[in-house]
Amino acid sequence: MSRNLLCVLSDSLAHLIGSSLLRAYMHGFFMDIRLYHKAKMMANPFAYEEYRREKIRQKIEETRAQRVQLKKLPKVNKELALKLIEEEGEEQQVTRKRKQKNLPSLLKDDRFKVMFENPDFQVDEQSEEFRLLNPLVSKISEKRKRKLKLLEELEAQEQEEEEEPEGKTSDAESSESSDDEKGWVEEVRKQRKLLRQEEKVKRQERFKEDQQTLLKPQFFEIKEGEEFRSFKDSAKKQKLMKKTLGDRLKLEEKLGTLNVSDTTVGSKQATFKLKKSEQQKKQQEAEKQHRQERRTLRRSASHLKSKRGRGRLFH
Repeated sequence: MSRNLLCVLSDSLAHLIGSSLLRAYMHGFFMDIRLYHKAKMMANPFAYEEYRREKIRQKIEETRAQRVQLKKLPKVNKELALKLIEEEGEEQQVTRKRKQKNLPSLLKDDRFKVMFENPDFQVDEQSEEFRLLNPLVSKISEKRKRKLKLLEELEAQEQEEEEEPEGKTSDAESSESSDDEKGWVEEVRKQRKLLRQEEKVKRQERFKEDQQTLLKPQFFEIKEGEEFRSFKDSAKKQKLMKKTLGDRLKLEEKLGTLNVSDTTVGSKQATFKLKKSEQQKKQQEAEKQHRQERRTLRRSASHLKSKRGRGRLFH
């Protein structure tokens, strides 16, 4: 038990810190469980009454369930529970006639009890997975019902052991199974088509919403000494890239950025001069003007001579 929990439980237990009743261990204390229950009862005297009422209510519900067996549906997945109850009743009738052992019910199984109690396990019938699987599940359930009906008929005809009716039933069963397969395939295709149509409608609605939203213009600030010529430069670059290497070299020679000269050995030497931006040119001019101003303001130091009298000037 931590110190904060000890203060919340009871302020009167603080003087027991360090004694055998509250032994320090890491960031908390060890306490006797009997002392804990007494302190908890003193802090919240109505906790036991609430616990007692809850237990009484549970006992009453248990006795009611034993007295009257009602098909009470759970709060979660009611349709699934009703379907399982109906299938269980049909199967019990057949197994009772055939004197077989009854299988445990899914609703009474503790492993699947949370499915019908926790809302997180609620089946979403509008989801894509359910709508695509539902035709197959419904066809399987119909096939199961027909199979149960066939078993009942076979039970009624136990004494007749002729081969021809059996062959007829097998043929009928195979034809029914093929019809079932065609039926659920068509149902799945129908559901897929409906899902595509719904998705198309959603896309159209999103497109209309995008058209209705007005896009605000965005402004960009350009630095001093720079010009906005991105569109012109991109067009010029595209035209220049279409030309050959020789044409591009000639164009660079005309602009003065390229200088080609012959050497004594017979090879050629190419010198590239990178263009300076407007900002660099302005910066160089400002530095040049600053140097000129410094020259005009500078005082001459020719009248100052060294201490030894040699006429050496200070620099």
